[in-house]
Amino acid sequence: MSEPLETEKKEPISNTVEPTLPLKLACECVGTFGLCYTVVMTATVGEGSGVPVPVCAAFYLILMVYAIGSVSGCHINPGVSTAVFLWGAVSGTNKNWMVEYPLYVLVQLIGGIVGGLIAIVLTYEGNLFDGTEPIGIYPYRDQSESPGLALVGEMLAIFFFTLTILRVCCDHDKPPMDTDGIVIGIALMTAIVGTAVISGGAVNPAVATSLRVVDYYLDGEMSFADPNYSEGDFFLVYWVGPIIGAFLSCMLHYLIESATSIEFTGYEFLHDGRA
Repeated sequence: MSEPLETEKKEPISNTVEPTLPLKLACECVGTFGLCYTVVMTATVGEGSGVPVPVCAAFYLILMVYAIGSVSGCHINPGVSTAVFLWGAVSGTNKNWMVEYPLYVLVQLIGGIVGGLIAIVLTYEGNLFDGTEPIGIYPYRDQSESPGLALVGEMLAIFFFTLTILRVCCDHDKPPMDTDGIVIGIALMTAIVGTAVISGGAVNPAVATSLRVVDYYLDGEMSFADPNYSEGDFFLVYWVGPIIGAFLSCMLHYLIESATSIEFTGYEFLHDGRA
């Protein structure tokens, strides 16, 4: 009796092509456009419906995590890009981080500014928003408030937000889960709520820049009183603070990963299918 022929085991063929850098950048631009559009719409006319900005921003982020997360990572936030690309450099998982990082930030800014401007033109020119007061971010904050404390607030907000992202998405021993997007959205909502009183709760340099451009537009239409603070204060609070927070979260994530990895050299994510 002849022996049965052994069937050769074949590896499953993937039908997925690695996204190109232009595609990633396009997703980041569109994603940040939608986020800033949503924030400005909610801040100007949406809160009349009883839905606050942190909730709308969090729900939007959840949707985008599932929509473009597998393509660009769904950063749509220069603070998140700082943490993720710094981690890519430290862990050796992204050799192209020096090219991708500034391009991500650039397209996030472009998308965010355009999204914010379109939203304010629709609401102001459509008589849905009277525009008599600027949106409450620096330099348009009460003169009794401290930009130094606001910087610390934005720094801590980004620190905890990006630490959550790194621990959820970049833990070497944790597989991706269907609930990851929901966790990240909740982290954003708590970060905005936690810092809203002290800084306006941007928790995103691209969103803050978009709101500043919106205030420029409204000022040109309505001629606001002189702001209480300078553009330098704006930059310190909404750019320097978040970048420091992102750096610190990456360092803490590194300490955790190096302490819980048997061999850190040649580190690989479970998420990229190689581990």
